[in-house]
Amino acid sequence: MPLVRLPDFKQISSFIRHFFISSAGGHGVHSPFAYRLCEEVFYNNNFFYEFEHLETRRAELQKNNTTLNVEDLGAGSKLLPNTTRKVSSIAKNGISNKVQSQILFRLINYFDYKTTIELGTSLGLNTLYLARANKNGKVFSLEGSKNLIAFASEQARKINTHNIEFIAGNFDQRLPELLNTIQTFDLAYVDGNHHREATLRYFHYLLEKVNEQSCIVFDDIHWSHEMSIAWEEIKQHPSVRLSIDTYSSGYVFFRSELKEKQHLHFWL
Repeated sequence: MPLVRLPDFKQISSFIRHFFISSAGGHGVHSPFAYRLCEEVFYNNNFFYEFEHLETRRAELQKNNTTLNVEDLGAGSKLLPNTTRKVSSIAKNGISNKVQSQILFRLINYFDYKTTIELGTSLGLNTLYLARANKNGKVFSLEGSKNLIAFASEQARKINTHNIEFIAGNFDQRLPELLNTIQTFDLAYVDGNHHREATLRYFHYLLEKVNEQSCIVFDDIHWSHEMSIAWEEIKQHPSVRLSIDTYSSGYVFFRSELKEKQHLHFWL
């Protein structure tokens, strides 16, 4: 009988705290910019045709019993500890869920973001959300596992999505190399190597190329105690003007129009 991994005390306490201090539907949000985010991104139920199409892909992946040998260069997976994994298991336990993917899509669509960086391609479904939110934009997706890169590339080819550049290798090498080739980026989604030191390194790498409109999103900010610590350090950085904690993910914005630093908690 397989062992069941239970959430640790820190995760449970973080979830309980988030439950009691978060707002739903944007209630209590006073900043005009943050209120627009609530209305247009986080609590917007407008239909996009792409959602139906991409969620069909998710359902297909969850039924796909292909086995992949996954080279994991990060903190690993609590639910998928083995390097040999079924696509169906990764799709169910190891990628962004529907709500997370749709929020990223809405962010790109609403702000007309052109350049997106993703750290952690996995199966490439979330990458497709990022790419198809603005088909005139460009997505750079970095992944440590060459087999996952090959699988994700094939998924993009199948649905004629050509505005993605897949980059294989260690983030600490490939991310600085990428950043040296671009002037700035609009959105960065960090979903790989869930260690405090690594997460903070990626944040500081990315800080070198943020602009006034940029947003950096960190997945699994309460995945472990050290990830919660990393998130606290990130949101307290002087350049961060607004942070949004949805428990599963953390969003930081750098807009100078926000004269007072704000930290918000949303219940999705």
